[in-house]
Amino acid sequence: MKILMSFILSILFTLSLSAQENQIISNAFQGTRFVNEQSVNLADHGELRLYIQHRFGEIDGGLYQLFGLDQATMRMGFEYGLGKNLNVGFGRSTFLKTYDVYAKGRIAGQTETFPLSIGLVAAGSVPTLRNYFPDTENNFSSKFSGNIQLLLAKTFGLVGLQVTPGFLKTGYLLAENRNISVFTLGLAGSVRVSSDVSVNLEYLHPFSDDLRSAIPLSLGVDINTGGHLFQLILSNSQQIFTQGLYTATQGNWGDGKLFFGFNLIREFRIKYY
Repeated sequence: MKILMSFILSILFTLSLSAQENQIISNAFQGTRFVNEQSVNLADHGELRLYIQHRFGEIDGGLYQLFGLDQATMRMGFEYGLGKNLNVGFGRSTFLKTYDVYAKGRIAGQTETFPLSIGLVAAGSVPTLRNYFPDTENNFSSKFSGNIQLLLAKTFGLVGLQVTPGFLKTGYLLAENRNISVFTLGLAGSVRVSSDVSVNLEYLHPFSDDLRSAIPLSLGVDINTGGHLFQLILSNSQQIFTQGLYTATQGNWGDGKLFFGFNLIREFRIKYY
């Protein structure tokens, strides 16, 4: 396995050097996230991004529940560009009072002579809700979830596509009474309607029969207002971070059990280069 990983990394490094000889083509995506999961985009060097992410409750609750407003969940986080090819970020979600951290790097960018943008994400999360986990599992190592994802993206004019194979090792799941290791696959597409508006579609598939969660399918609209990126979201998942998406999605598009939400991203320039 170590030999195989070394071989793959050497190929990716060679591709990266080849791609960097040409100017990288701007892709069709607007944000560093498609809807819920990461896109191959990076925050610029010295740029700090504030994320305010809201997911309301089920919209079929009607006017009495104000179409989900009474059961909102949210995440607040920050993302920073450490150089041209590396981002780091962290956040905190109200769901199980979960903290998450991640690092995302660019391996290669799409150019006139290289067909793909390639990135890699490593992330982890840990819930901190009290009196929820059994005593034997109420420790950091049992609750910690980790995942790694390879980001493969291609732009065709105003259309962008991304394939995201990954691996997730969940923390302790109360419903399953154990943790689960699972391969995952994200499929996402984006279409530029105008210079400031995009429509995005995201599908996240876990390759496991052990999870009782539904498969997340989300639709988003990106609106760039200058200093802000505003993303409107309709999804069958109320979750925002990776483990929650793959293990706690309960909605169903066919039954109309959906959640409306938004991402508000504000950019700050910390350093000028």
